[in-house]
Formats: sequence, C-alpha cells, structure tokens
Amino acid sequence: MDKFAEKLTWVLERIAAVLFILLFSVVLLNIVLRNVFGDAWLWIPGASRLLFIWTVFIGTTVLYQRHDHLVMDFFVMKMKPHRRARLELVINLAFLVFMVLLTIYGFMVVRVRMNISYETWNFPTGYAYLAVPVTAIIMALLCINKLRHYVRGEYDERGV
Repeated sequence: MDKFAEKLTWVLERIAAVLFILLFSVVLLNIVLRNVFGDAWLWIPGASRLLFIWTVFIGTTVLYQRHDHLVMDFFVMKMKPHRRARLELVINLAFLVFMVLLTIYGFMVVRVRMNISYETWNFPTGYAYLAVPVTAIIMALLCINKLRHYVRGEYDERGV
C-alpha cells in the first residue's frame, strides 16, 4: 500500500502542477486581454474557478500525504515520540471520519451543482465541486495507510 500511496502522490503532484500552470496561463491571458486589448473572454472566470478548485484540492491531498501542510507543532515536538504517534493516531482517526463526511456531503453538493451551469458556457459547475469528494476519497485511503503504520508502531522520531 505504501508504494501505491507514493506513486499516487507522485501523479497527483504532477496533475496539480499542470493545473496550476493552466490556471496561471488563463489568468495571465485575461489580464493581457483586458489591459492591452481592452477585450474580455467571458469563459475565463468560470475556467479559472474550475482550475482553482481542482488545483487546491489536489494540492492539499499531496500536502497531507507528505505531511507538508501547515501544522502547529511547538508543543507536540516537546512530547516523546510514542506520545506524538498516539496523538497522530487520534488526529488521523478524526481526519478519516471527516473525509467520510466530506465524501458523502461532497457528492450531495455535486448532485445539486450539476443542474447549475457556468454563467457563460453550458458546462455544469458540479464538475468543479467534484474535486471535493474525489480528493476526500483519496485522502481517506492515504489516511488508512498512515493509520496502519501508527497501529503497528511504525513511526519516525517525530512520531510521524
């Protein structure tokens, strides 16, 4: 399961990078069109929103797996490694519950948003919000893999 998590994270990292480059390009195009040519392509705000949502959620998934997200660990780092591991176990159990709820309610939002199109193009906004349950499922799988290590007592000196 570790190899699968590693490969999946590698793929997601590249997808997030490509989406970010696309987002940057679309926003840059919008700036140039408006300020240089005095023109606007009406589909750009919707495309920007779609790209932004997917980029953020996929990027968050990678950060979670790599344990690179913003953490406040001043007090945690003063704990002994086995206590940090127990705390990580509790945090990841709570995170897993949250991911299950995010998946359930995410699909409910997607279902509603599939009936709402972007303002200027006939494309459902539900595809943007599909990022929520899709990445929640992926993060839940990654969380289960992490929990497997904590239960076995396999953690590094940081308790991670």
